[in-house]
Amino acid sequence: MDRLSYGQYGLLVILSALIMAYFFELIPEYIILTIIYLFSRSKFEEPIHAYGLNICYVCTMTFYALVFVTMKLCNMMIGESFTFLILICLVLLSTFATSTLPNKKESSGKLFFGRKSENGRYADLFRLIKFDPTNKEICKYEDRLKETDMFTYYIFKYIFRDGLTWDETMDKLDISDRKDLDKEIYAIYRTLQYVCDLKRLD
Repeated sequence: MDRLSYGQYGLLVILSALIMAYFFELIPEYIILTIIYLFSRSKFEEPIHAYGLNICYVCTMTFYALVFVTMKLCNMMIGESFTFLILICLVLLSTFATSTLPNKKESSGKLFFGRKSENGRYADLFRLIKFDPTNKEICKYEDRLKETDMFTYYIFKYIFRDGLTWDETMDKLDISDRKDLDKEIYAIYRTLQYVCDLKRLD
């Protein structure tokens, strides 16, 4: 599953949850929850997928299963009107999560929301590579690194191309000090900041 693109992964999650909702006879509730949830996500940071797509998929399906079981039990025990109120509460919680978790200081693969960057600091570069992976300036920078600095090239590749977490990159490159990796990533961003018209760092 880790070989899927984020678009393919998102489609897989939607279809899987839709099948689950059909099984629980909660299609309308699922549609409402998903539309509002995706809308709230679009207003905040880019999403990450905690510890890889496989585990993220299991966690997402577990979340949907718990929601559907809770709503089904409420339907049976207290009626549909109260179930709708529970749905609203779940949507509010989802919106709260998407608006607050990306702003956490530490997001190197330990959170479910916010792009794999520190506090969204390098979000502009992540977005540029995501939506324009063959950007001329980016490709020229990569080629230059391959010729002069393979260590920095692999940091760039693992973090910005492959979407690995800070910790995963440190393990792959045998980096013992987190500050050393932070300095390298900061330098990468600053190098591309002007040629790619990225947001200035504070």
